[in-house]
Amino acid sequence: MTPGMRRAFLLVAICAGALAAAGCRRDGCVGGDDGHCLPPSPCPALHTPAICAVSGRLKLYPVVDASARAPGAKALAAKGDWVLENDRVRAVLDLPEHPQGLAPTGGTIIDLSPIDAKGALVGDQLNGVYQGAGVLPRDAAHYDSVERYDHSIAPTAAEAYVAVVFRGHLEGDSRVTVVTRYELRPCEAGLRVRTDVYNGARDANTLALTDGYFWGDRTLLPFIPIAGAGFLTPDLDLLHLGDAWRSWPFMAARTQSTPEVAYAAVSCDHDRGAGFNSTTLSAAGVPLMTTLAGDGLSFERFILAVPGPGLAPAVTEAMKVRTSVHGDAPGVTVTGRVVTAAGPLDGRDGRAASLLFYEPAPGGDPDDETKRVPRTEAVPAADGTFQVTLPPNRIYRVQPYAFGLAASAPSSLAVADAPVQAGDITLARSGHLVAIVESAPGERATFAELVLIPFDAPAASAPGPSLYGQFPGCDPMLGPPHGGSPACNRALTTNGAFDLLVPAGHYYVYATRGPFASLDRREITLGPGDEAAISLLTQAIPNMVPAGTLSGDFHVHGGASYDSSIPDQDRVMSFLSSGVDVIVATDHDVVSSYADTLATLGVGDQLIVIPGVEQTPNILWFDVPGQEFPKTLGHFNFWPLAVDDLAPRNGSPWDELREPGQMMDDMESHFVGAGVRQMNHPWSETKLGRDQGFLRALGMDPRRLLTDPSNFAGTVLLRTPGKTKRNIDFDVQEVMTGASRRDWLRYRTLWFSLLDQGYLRAGAANSDSHTLSIERVGYPRNLVFGGHSRAAFDRERFDADVRAGHMIGTNGPVLDATIDDASGALQRPSLTAPFVPGKAPVLTVAVTAAPWIPVTEIRVFVNGALAKTVDVSSSFASAKHFDAVAPSVRVAVPLDATILPERGDAWIVVEAGLHQDLPPDTDGDGLPDLADADLPTRPASATDSRFDLEAVAPGVWPTAFTNPFLLDLDGGGWKAPLSP
Repeated sequence: MTPGMRRAFLLVAICAGALAAAGCRRDGCVGGDDGHCLPPSPCPALHTPAICAVSGRLKLYPVVDASARAPGAKALAAKGDWVLENDRVRAVLDLPEHPQGLAPTGGTIIDLSPIDAKGALVGDQLNGVYQGAGVLPRDAAHYDSVERYDHSIAPTAAEAYVAVVFRGHLEGDSRVTVVTRYELRPCEAGLRVRTDVYNGARDANTLALTDGYFWGDRTLLPFIPIAGAGFLTPDLDLLHLGDAWRSWPFMAARTQSTPEVAYAAVSCDHDRGAGFNSTTLSAAGVPLMTTLAGDGLSFERFILAVPGPGLAPAVTEAMKVRTSVHGDAPGVTVTGRVVTAAGPLDGRDGRAASLLFYEPAPGGDPDDETKRVPRTEAVPAADGTFQVTLPPNRIYRVQPYAFGLAASAPSSLAVADAPVQAGDITLARSGHLVAIVESAPGERATFAELVLIPFDAPAASAPGPSLYGQFPGCDPMLGPPHGGSPACNRALTTNGAFDLLVPAGHYYVYATRGPFASLDRREITLGPGDEAAISLLTQAIPNMVPAGTLSGDFHVHGGASYDSSIPDQDRVMSFLSSGVDVIVATDHDVVSSYADTLATLGVGDQLIVIPGVEQTPNILWFDVPGQEFPKTLGHFNFWPLAVDDLAPRNGSPWDELREPGQMMDDMESHFVGAGVRQMNHPWSETKLGRDQGFLRALGMDPRRLLTDPSNFAGTVLLRTPGKTKRNIDFDVQEVMTGASRRDWLRYRTLWFSLLDQGYLRAGAANSDSHTLSIERVGYPRNLVFGGHSRAAFDRERFDADVRAGHMIGTNGPVLDATIDDASGALQRPSLTAPFVPGKAPVLTVAVTAAPWIPVTEIRVFVNGALAKTVDVSSSFASAKHFDAVAPSVRVAVPLDATILPERGDAWIVVEAGLHQDLPPDTDGDGLPDLADADLPTRPASATDSRFDLEAVAPGVWPTAFTNPFLLDLDGGGWKAPLSP
């Protein structure tokens, strides 16, 4: 018997076995894609109701204008994409040439919005759903072509459908063909989907056919109803993904913000779905199986979207699907009401309550999270009523939550096979806070922020608020931490008024309008049902910022980013409440501008938004010596750009499989005028194997010259992967990103290394804010000098000053530094204007800070080494935190032989803020390693100089830094200390 005959005999023998039959079917395209095969209609056991009339709402049409986009910043339908729509849902499938996110091509669900009972689109909250047959980028589906089938006009509803079919192969192996059919029928709340895969390779393949749901961490909260899970998810590790592999009857997800949408996915041709589930990425599909050469498999599922709030609406629909396709007993409707001891639930300012329904854990503790089986979650309506669907003939436990904590002991509920009226579930009454914030005595503030913290720091062992164990760190949790106001322990206003439900407790309440305004604080105690009415005053501090200076944050995210869900209006309100003048909108892979929101709020004269993008590669592809997995090559911001809401990604070029220099080349034709290129968080850690820091991915050692031929990082940085730009040809490097003190010290070391070698890049300070609460807009920010104003804003000149380093980075203190040159003129930091200093040059440093932001010293760095420290603590120690007068100091530092080098030229960077030693390099990578014990935490005493700053901007270590002065000491032209 020949080898070929043996393979054929083995294949026939395996296919004859009942257990392998599903993997050897030859219907549809599982026997290979000849270009004409067609996957059959998915989920045939899911019957369209006979009473459903075929209406004009069953449509298939291409996107021709922006009206195809549903509400919500995540809606990204582009011209030419295909829309499937009925009376309950609108789905958008992107063309193969429109890749998004983790998918190497289009052919994915890019938008999925429910339609409410009034026929209105609710909104889209999906980043995208794409297909793959494994966990690596090479295993993703790569689609080449698309076909459409319009059978919307049919004799009966059961025969009517519209469908789109995509044909392609696996990204890493064109011999493995992939064909996916998306189908929509009348009256159904979602898409029927079938994917056929054929192994045309010569060898056996182990495939895990799944849909990838890219949640992105801060958006939808996924849920699977199995023991020890629910909303709880295991940590993902690419080396040990098998540890996170689970099977489940369905997967669902709920939003944290508006538009309120719930999603679910149910396998139709397998009784249970399989995959892994996390807040970053979920893979939902069929169990891992081996396909021999010439073998194939298919996966059918129903993916639905329904209006929220909470998870219950999606779970109800998912259970109906399982009843139809798998014969599950029909779910039982359970209704009830959440009340307080005083009567109906108070529905003001968001939902303070939710209910988790679960089957008790076996053994002694029925509430053991590792063993109980969560079934659904309900968010009560404003009047407290709720409705859920549960499997029949079981006992359940109901755990009420309020403000992210268990609100009372769980109760038991028996569910037979008939509807159940659960009655009233009583919670303790909330407190009620009414606050007025004024910008001057007797004058209401417009945009302001309210922050609450517990009066006493919670004990380390005390349970903290969270969303069912996810996203902890808020205390109190007035709303979901990644949603709109109120979020975490913060709220925003447009008219100076706040009306908030607050858990009973003892709190400090702060009013803030950013680091250049005064702070106010009140102490309140609220018992259940108590009401507190307070007034707070936060005034702009005069003369804080030098004339002709604008503050700008060049790295912010809103709901269009795959890892953010804050609504656009709250995002813009947060900008205005922080006192930032200029924002560069840098959503991940999507150009955005907030133009509609600025117009709606009427604040175009108060805030300048420059459209931009953060190019964020997600596909692992770049090999680094000694690394087991391929890399992505960091995150880069680009601006100014134009927003094109009919183009994929709103006009941003695709950024995958590219080195940064190639990305820069690709972006060149997209700039509106002269562009700015910024390298973000250069040493940021990886997330699910994706490298967020470019220099970390390369393993750059700041002690080594980039020109050293044996320096891999230097070789990559200095090469030109495309036509013109080297990988190092960015204009700006983030030196501060967010509040991390540890990151700042590492990023500064990398920046100093580049400056020392003559690679002059402007140093920036940005918030990288994705939320209202977890990161704060404007902490830090940049102060761009050069005669700028909002009223006469010149974007070209502003961006030119950014590229030239005519700016200060700060998370609180305001720093102004000058050096006199040979002509007697005062020079400020600049990358483009080296100068010859005077005969006895003097560095003059002026520092100002709001009275609640502590400052103790000025530091002068010469050629990367600390050359001088000046103690200025006495000028700031007596500041009264709630005054509207800023303490300040002016210091003259002679630049004599004790500071300047004996030979060669020099560059000088000045810092001001709290004292900071350079931590040791404990792991030998050339970067300082700040111990956890040295990271900022809440001070024990309210009299501590950092107490109020830590309450308003947790983690911030007050620091301001200049860009470099370039001193041509010998008059022969400036040369970097380590230049050849």
